Amino acid sequence: MKGSKGFSLLELLVVVAILGILVAIALPRYFDAVADAKRNAQKTNIAIIRTSLEYYRNKNNRYPYTSTTSSGSYLNFNDFLKSTTYFSETPICPYNNMEYSYTGTNPGNDWVDHPEWLYYVVDNETVPKSYTLTYTAP
Repeated sequence: MKGSKGFSLLELLVVVAILGILVAIALPRYFDAVADAKRNAQKTNIAIIRTSLEYYRNKNNRYPYTSTTSSGSYLNFNDFLKSTTYFSETPICPYNNMEYSYTGTNPGNDWVDHPEWLYYVVDNETVPKSYTLTYTAP
């Protein structure tokens, strides 16, 4: 309508359609970027944990226990993860913002609900000289 002060319905629909298209393009890229950031944070956390495990081994000539209790000056894996000697702060799982924790059995499908679980196995519980550390990224 000539002389009116406002936008026509058609103009508003075009603007809404353009905004819808932009959102449809931008949101998947945003969520992909968030997923990539979480995956990279998980990999970085695991690298830090592995480095700290090597530091622990160099200092104690063994790896942490897998048992639920620490023994003397040697730590179990959960106490190791909370130790301020080896970490400036406790590592946090980026998928659910929970502290990592040890599980002695492979969690299988439960990993989907618990990405903070780390499957940690040592070669010899008496004097651990090597380890396997398995994790998931949902």
